[in-house]
Amino acid sequence: MFSVSMTSTPRRNLFPAVQHLKPLATFWRSQKTQGAPLERNESYGDSAKTDVEGGGRVRPFEDIPGPKKNFRSIVEFYRKTKGLRRFYKMNQSLFAEHGPIFKNNILGQTMVHITDPDDFEKVFRAEGKFPRRPPVDIWVEHRKRRNYFPGIILLDGEEWHRIRQSIAPKMMRPKIVEENIENFNAVAEDAIARFVKLKEACGPDDHIPDLEGELSRFSTESIGTVAFDTRLGLYEDPPKQEALKFIEMVQAYFELTMKLALSIPSNMVRPYMDTPAMKKFLKAADDILDIGQGFVDNKMRELKEIAEKGIDPSGPTQVVSLLTYLLSKDKLTPEEVNGMAIDVIFAGVDTTSNSLLWLIYHLGRLPHIQEKLYQEVVKVLGKDGDVTSKSLGKLSYLKACLKESMRLCPVLVSNGRILDQDIVLSGYNIPAQTVIAIELYCAARSEKYFKDPLEFRPERWLRENKDEIHAFSNLSFGFGTRMCLGRRVQN
Repeated sequence: MFSVSMTSTPRRNLFPAVQHLKPLATFWRSQKTQGAPLERNESYGDSAKTDVEGGGRVRPFEDIPGPKKNFRSIVEFYRKTKGLRRFYKMNQSLFAEHGPIFKNNILGQTMVHITDPDDFEKVFRAEGKFPRRPPVDIWVEHRKRRNYFPGIILLDGEEWHRIRQSIAPKMMRPKIVEENIENFNAVAEDAIARFVKLKEACGPDDHIPDLEGELSRFSTESIGTVAFDTRLGLYEDPPKQEALKFIEMVQAYFELTMKLALSIPSNMVRPYMDTPAMKKFLKAADDILDIGQGFVDNKMRELKEIAEKGIDPSGPTQVVSLLTYLLSKDKLTPEEVNGMAIDVIFAGVDTTSNSLLWLIYHLGRLPHIQEKLYQEVVKVLGKDGDVTSKSLGKLSYLKACLKESMRLCPVLVSNGRILDQDIVLSGYNIPAQTVIAIELYCAARSEKYFKDPLEFRPERWLRENKDEIHAFSNLSFGFGTRMCLGRRVQN
């Protein structure tokens, strides 16, 4: 996804120094990362080793270090997390104090935090056939109230596995990009034309007023072509009202999720109270499902008309869209198909726009890297060439720049897993059913795993240097069967 958007009609001035960027205020980045100035790195202590060394005994769960619970610690926690908006700030200081593992208790939930890539690998390789992660309670609440299909993001166990198997052959294979490349190029051309128009209208300010919003528009239109097999209409003149409502509701959905997730009353009262914020969230969630169902219904009518004409939409010479593929599955209901299409939107829209925003930021700060990237694009595509499936594999520096940007400013600062069996991490026994927080942000900015970790150096990810980096030290899309659904179209 990103590769297409960055390289259609390349220009030297495509990435001017950005002066008015702000992080996307959405749930997946509820702990917003700061781009510049980059803070000084803190080395982690050695109070706990990555593994049991010299045949030493495994230490019990109770011995895992962590912050003391008292009023002073609560005040300190609130201060260091910038009012609960920057949890990773506190985690960095706790790793520096306690070593590569610590535990704490937040709102009655005990959680173990890890930052060693060796431990990351152990957790992911122990997750089994049905990986489990902590649910987003507010999302579960909405689907329960509406008695609607939970979606692959919220499901666990065998039901999750059934749904995942139905979509993985389409979404998780590299060919998904090739099959959608023409749509991606078309959306990218429309987006760049709009960027040029907006920039020209800025006059002496020389910047796009709402770059964040424009990138969100681009990513929604792009991912929409994959999820719903149609253009949403955000680049029409005038834009389709339904498409504008959809993008507005998606943004509100994530922003209200963050607000409710960080609200102490919302976290302590079950069931959730129908506060004004809760009512707005439920309406946004309902509108998203309703609009999505409209796209699914349209496709079903289209497929019915095609079938009546005796045409096989999945014939050997046809490129089958994701929506057609899902609707042709006998075991999936239209509701399940819509829920999965919405999950594709959730997995791709904010992650794509956020990744683009921060990459443009880094390139704006470092014109020599921007120039090197430009030269690669011109060499591979020409000055006005479209991206093809073959050319994607030749844009190695572009991929390195994206990977480095996502290391410094990840969409997801941490990941979570709940294992069904005990596991030893950093020499401590972690009982089954414990919530394990895999702190990606802290590991990616540690001197222990990256030389000069706060510097933007795409060369780290070039083929000749990859052996110097732990394979599990930078997991932007997760790992294993529960990795991000949008990995192929975002990277």
